[in-house]
Amino acid sequence: MRLAELTALFGRLDFPAPEGHGHPPRDHVRAIEGAVRAGLSDDELLLDLFALEIERRDGAPDLAPFHVIPELGVRLAFAYWRPGRAAGAHEHSDWTVTAVVHNTLDVATFDWDATARARRLVPKRLFSAEAGRVGHIYGPCIHDPRNPTGSWSISLHLFGPHDGPVIEAQVGPIEGLTPAAPQAAPDDALSAALLAYERECVRRAQIDALERRGPQAAALLARLHARGDAGTRRRAARALGRTEALGTHAVLARRWPGVDLDVAPRAGRAELVARCGPRAQVLLRVDAWAGPALHAVSAARELRPSDIPGLAEAEQLALARALVDWGTFQPFEAQEN
Repeated sequence: MRLAELTALFGRLDFPAPEGHGHPPRDHVRAIEGAVRAGLSDDELLLDLFALEIERRDGAPDLAPFHVIPELGVRLAFAYWRPGRAAGAHEHSDWTVTAVVHNTLDVATFDWDATARARRLVPKRLFSAEAGRVGHIYGPCIHDPRNPTGSWSISLHLFGPHDGPVIEAQVGPIEGLTPAAPQAAPDDALSAALLAYERECVRRAQIDALERRGPQAAALLARLHARGDAGTRRRAARALGRTEALGTHAVLARRWPGVDLDVAPRAGRAELVARCGPRAQVLLRVDAWAGPALHAVSAARELRPSDIPGLAEAEQLALARALVDWGTFQPFEAQEN
């Protein structure tokens, strides 16, 4: 199934127009769920959707639509889940269809009626959803998806046009419910750097999801290779069967202007910390004996992996790759990214 076929199915099922505030029959939502499941099983639909996502949103980490089905207001969006990330308990008041397309999510659900009566979250069930699992919401629902793994997960969401918060308007504040409007991120150099890093993580998660999709994914992998930073390019090259190795004598240049690097001891270990005013972010954590290597990194504007003191060659390369993956240093040839 291709995206055009999925769009045509909405038309054949005669989903209501958004201005009418109608609700489709549940069997129609189930039909869309089944079509998404079938479409993901042969990769064609997923490749169509990733092509739009990569072109229109280019690594943006927020859950925002990359496509809206004309005349129906049905929104399609990908969500990207860093290791350990939880959405926070939130509600859906219109129908949705959701699929896990890469890795795994755990989903906690809550009893809507009991929560409304108690005005606090009342747990209902917890289930695990692996890649390929597709489900739907029809009536009002409160849930909290989270990524329980050490790798990024990706989910696909189809939202009805009238989805939004309603329960607190009906009964008052609910203890434990995540606010509908997220707080804006601080506007400083470290925030900008971390947002850039998150965009690269999204691209890398896309690469991981596409890597096993066969030759038909090569064009999308090549596009991600062209747009990514050095760490993303290395990952895309591997997925494409190419070699793009970081050598011990490569010259790495410091990035993230306006952000200082510092080394802090903590519980027998040493941490490389990025600082900008009062804000700080731990980038790397090593055993205390490797602290001098982090001190050398924090003081350098340029460095070669072979110049990092106190480490064997494999350790020098591993540390250099981690710095490149974070984007704090990049090879000179990658500076345009």
